[in-house]
Amino acid sequence: MRERIGNLSRRELLQLFGVSVGASLAGQAAWPKKIQAQSRKVTPRKNARNVIFIQNCGAMSPPECLDFRESKFTAKDLDIQKVNSDFVISKTIFPNYEKWAPKVSLVRSMYENSLVHFSAQYHTQAGRALNAAILREIPALGSVIAYELDSERRGSDTFPTFLSFDLWNARCPQIGSGMLHPRFAGLDINTASVFDAFGGSEDDSAAKNSVLAERWEVLGRMSEVSPSAGIGGKANEYKAHYEYAYKILTDPRFKKVLNLSDEDKARYGVPKDRGAAKIGLAMLLARNVLAADAGARFLWVANTYNGGNGPADNHDQLYGRGAQAPKGAQLSIYESGPRLDAAFSSLVEDLSKMPGKEPGKTLLDETMICMIHEFGRNPEMNTNGGRDHWGACFANLFMGAGIKPGRVIGKTDGYKVTDVGWKFKEQPMMDHVTATIYSALGIDYSRKIVDTPSGRAYEYQQTAPLGGPAFIPLTDIGELFA
Repeated sequence: MRERIGNLSRRELLQLFGVSVGASLAGQAAWPKKIQAQSRKVTPRKNARNVIFIQNCGAMSPPECLDFRESKFTAKDLDIQKVNSDFVISKTIFPNYEKWAPKVSLVRSMYENSLVHFSAQYHTQAGRALNAAILREIPALGSVIAYELDSERRGSDTFPTFLSFDLWNARCPQIGSGMLHPRFAGLDINTASVFDAFGGSEDDSAAKNSVLAERWEVLGRMSEVSPSAGIGGKANEYKAHYEYAYKILTDPRFKKVLNLSDEDKARYGVPKDRGAAKIGLAMLLARNVLAADAGARFLWVANTYNGGNGPADNHDQLYGRGAQAPKGAQLSIYESGPRLDAAFSSLVEDLSKMPGKEPGKTLLDETMICMIHEFGRNPEMNTNGGRDHWGACFANLFMGAGIKPGRVIGKTDGYKVTDVGWKFKEQPMMDHVTATIYSALGIDYSRKIVDTPSGRAYEYQQTAPLGGPAFIPLTDIGELFA
């Protein structure tokens, strides 16, 4: 364990124990209070108790994965298997596909205007395109969910409604609660350090909790004598973050969440993962957090590996092996696919066997899983043996909690959409994925906050986004449920 008291900064208490927080913009006087619906009447589906959002950072190549296209560039050893009449998949890339592929539905007609990783990943996290003019007041999608579901929390709930894993390591890390109260910012678990802080034997845990209590007491004494007037509302923000983190870290259920068997780690592919952030650990923790039933209902799993843009940002050596394999923050498709597949297939398998809250239902029945990419990749291979960014069409994956398995929404020729796959002429965007998540959790996505710091109404789902199409329909992706 590191030094007990020395050099303690305001955020080190959280970072030491493997958690971090996003930021909040406003002081208490500016926290919004007026919410109203837009003109259209929306009835949320409320078919999910929980959501697991898997951010597949870097944008995994559709032609090799979820929208397979054989071409002159395609490797010959991909062992293509038929899932259904509209979905074929590589067993080489996804060896355990049989555990999850028949249960999913795909949206292949997705569109993304931004082809820069930071702004496109921001779009996934905020549920709207990046607007620098009001950047600081925009909350994360998870923060809005936490805000909306706050009235459903029980006295025994100590875990935050919004909990993420390894988002700290993404190109666009946590964006925080924006104009909402700091308690909705969510906590991000760092899988590279949280086990060092809270893993081990009961004796080790007692010692670590003792250090935590000591630091908490010292921090309290510091706050009593430290002037807070100079930072205004930030004092309340820090206080809210610390109190939330302390409740979680001293809850025995958190220790149980971190209790992972060697057998489970092997099934989830942890021993083979060389990344700073291990996707198998993140998905194992997500499984255990849901099983703990301690208040966390929107879980964000960032597949970040060694940071940068993400493991799937294959501008070169997409099929590289041995000396030709990518180095650093990227992996070839022969590594990134099986790494993700081991963790994802095990998560789906476990949730399908674990009891849910309602009698006769499993956790998978009650949990919507979304696997989301920030954009697609060029159907043409570049001169470095990789695929560059492509926003005209790409695929995202959905399953669980009322999603009809086997649906493939939208058709492409690899370059462009040939059939949008739903009742609108516009292509689905991340904004519609956001509306789908809201609706599944029982949240009216037509709502808007009108008393914002900037004076601009904050719509839960925008219809005229900055930097995107002139108009997008106000809707969830209902075809996933039909």
